Amino acid sequence: MSGIEIIRPRNRAAWLAARGQDVTASQIGALFDAHEYLTAYALWAFKTGRAPRDEEETPAMQRGRLLEPVAVQLLREQNPKWKIKHNAAENIYYREPAARLGATPDVIAQSDRGIGVVQIKSVEASIYRRKWLDEEGNPEPPLWIALQASLEAYLVGASWAAVAPLVIGHGLDMPLLDIPLVPGIVDAMKAKAADFWQMVAEGREPMPDYSRDGALIDRIYAQGDDEEEVDLSGDNRVPALLEQRRGWQAEVRVAKEQIAQIDAEIKAKIGTATVAHIGDGRRITWRTIHKAGSYIAPTSYRQLRLPTEKETHK
Repeated sequence: MSGIEIIRPRNRAAWLAARGQDVTASQIGALFDAHEYLTAYALWAFKTGRAPRDEEETPAMQRGRLLEPVAVQLLREQNPKWKIKHNAAENIYYREPAARLGATPDVIAQSDRGIGVVQIKSVEASIYRRKWLDEEGNPEPPLWIALQASLEAYLVGASWAAVAPLVIGHGLDMPLLDIPLVPGIVDAMKAKAADFWQMVAEGREPMPDYSRDGALIDRIYAQGDDEEEVDLSGDNRVPALLEQRRGWQAEVRVAKEQIAQIDAEIKAKIGTATVAHIGDGRRITWRTIHKAGSYIAPTSYRQLRLPTEKETHK
């Protein structure tokens, strides 16, 4: 396909270097404010080097890596007439330099519909029910995943795209969910990417999502300059933020006092007992915890454990 580069990296470092120059399919959802794990501010921080990307493998990432071959085998068994290529061994990277967009598809498949891409995801069963099913119980992939598969299809030159969520429960279930290739969506991705890279080139930065980017802001500004001062006297939002914070602190303090009062009343009702059974079948425990001493004397204390709303009533 004209304008598309196909890169076969020698190793993981080369693959990471190739990805670093683009907004990848797994990241594009951040520019639409639709990504579950990545914000536009975080993407900017990683691409500009303001914050190094944490390459440590999380348990979810490890699960996905180890189960991807299982998902591919299931895909082969479910579609025996397809020609299926698993990209894990070669990590072939497709990119459009002009748009600075790229992708590493999980699976490229040849079916009676032509060449297609299949994005593999491993999903815990309760999360699948909560995030992948609509109100009527019909499967609907999260938007950021649909965007990922759509961009992969474009870069590969595929005529169709699908997502295969490997649902982990008592057994394995893997529906194949078609991703409609919506006209104009790739143009929208290119426009978002162009704006992003223009912002980077001009030294501007996106607005953080303060509800999600707090830890990243701490990483970016981990080292302070003892000689530097900043004048925020013209920023009218700062006094408002301080007032808002004081209000929340007051609510937290009152809440802690009320919780302590409730706990005291419950403890008085339990007395010397360890377990208390309540009317709806749940129970409260107030056990003595013993801690062995090493450099200090051994200690013991009682730990009150209250039932949660999610606990099954017995």
